[in-house]
Amino acid sequence: MARFEIEFSKSATKDYKKLPKDYKDLIDLVLSKLTQGVPVDIKPIAGEENIYRIRVGKYRILTTIVENTVLIIKIGPRGDVCK
Repeated sequence: MARFEIEFSKSATKDYKKLPKDYKDLIDLVLSKLTQGVPVDIKPIAGEENIYRIRVGKYRILTTIVENTVLIIKIGPRGDVCK
């Protein structure tokens, strides 16, 4: 897996700040794995083009990938994010 740079959208930054501390730590761990090129649980969203989800416990991170940059669009609970 390639190494990526991470960028947050404004709404993803707000979502991140609202998370419980233990999930912030888990998300930080997953994002550091992405920057190091370590494989993570990332899958495309059905019916969407160039939008992927990363699973972190009961939370999901919606992203889009542009060249070597992962843009985080939204972070939230499993049932709310993919709607």
